[in-house]
Amino acid sequence: MFDKGDDSGYNGIETKTHKGNQMFKEPEDFIVEELPLYEPSQVGTHTFFAIRKRNLTTLEAINRIARDLQVHSRQFGYAGLKDKNAITTQVLSVEGVAPEQVLKIEQPDIEVLWAERHTHKLRVGHLRGNRFEITLRDISHDMLSLVKTVMVRFATEGVPNRFGAQRFGNKNDSHLIGRALVKAEWETVIRYMLTDEALQVDDVARRMQRELVRKPVEKVITSIPHRLRKLFLSAYQAYLFNNVLERRAPDLGKLLEGDIAVKHDNGAPFLVTNAAIEQLRADAFEISPSGPIFGYKMRLPTGDVFALETSLLGDEGVRFEAFRKVVGIRLPGTRRPLRMAMQLHKVFSVGDVGVCLSFTLPAGGYATVVLEELLSTM
Repeated sequence: MFDKGDDSGYNGIETKTHKGNQMFKEPEDFIVEELPLYEPSQVGTHTFFAIRKRNLTTLEAINRIARDLQVHSRQFGYAGLKDKNAITTQVLSVEGVAPEQVLKIEQPDIEVLWAERHTHKLRVGHLRGNRFEITLRDISHDMLSLVKTVMVRFATEGVPNRFGAQRFGNKNDSHLIGRALVKAEWETVIRYMLTDEALQVDDVARRMQRELVRKPVEKVITSIPHRLRKLFLSAYQAYLFNNVLERRAPDLGKLLEGDIAVKHDNGAPFLVTNAAIEQLRADAFEISPSGPIFGYKMRLPTGDVFALETSLLGDEGVRFEAFRKVVGIRLPGTRRPLRMAMQLHKVFSVGDVGVCLSFTLPAGGYATVVLEELLSTM
């Protein structure tokens, strides 16, 4: 995922779109446009700029641009990681580089669309959502009516808001490393990270192997780049959330007494004390029940909902307090709606190729989850 030489890299966090499925034969089959949360102020020491990239991960694109500008990749910010096997438009930021310089960037498969000054770095999550245009090849035109019907239902009732396979890495082990970090099982972390394959291609793994000769294992663990440790921990939080979601399925819009509901318009959480009354708002898709992104500041549910979530931690052998600080990283936690709203734009046939879907998801939503749900009905 990272170019060699980047000291924050690990081969396995970002993954190809819809891993294991050959439906996306060309990058043009999966087009993503990031929708910014705000516009740059046109003053400040950071430059916000939009790129359109093809067949590159976000971090590969950043590494290339950093070398072109002769600055460190740490000076860059992004709102979200975008898939490799796709054509994606997203906003990045870089500190200490003038917009005029950014506009001169010439890199294969990267086009700079605009550049403007801003007062601060772009942070993860600073986006309104993503618009997708996805071509499903080899879908018969006879299926068009069914696809439209299902997509309209998704737009009305919502889609399960689970984290997609991309969150767990190419080898589907990022959450396992995160769990080992939370439980301070250092030897397990080493075993996952220092595989023969990793040692062949990954600078971080090779450096860790060298350090094991002269440092205690815990010191070697804390030398893993901060961004990478955080990605592993986020993957574990996502794994736990997905487990809660599956335990609540299929009625992801049904409120229970003691739920922490989330307002879709502003993300504000609140305790449900009368599920019957609040259910009317859930049916109107104003609010949804939420699941845990475990952390020490996370809003706690009550009653049966609290019992369900804490029983999951018990099954994992993890104490709630363990999330306060893990290998130097604090995990405040939050709540995530169990279902996500989807804005449907259109569904149409594409010649003899198949069917094209155009829709928008809120920040943090996975288009691959929409596709999985769609294909499960066909």
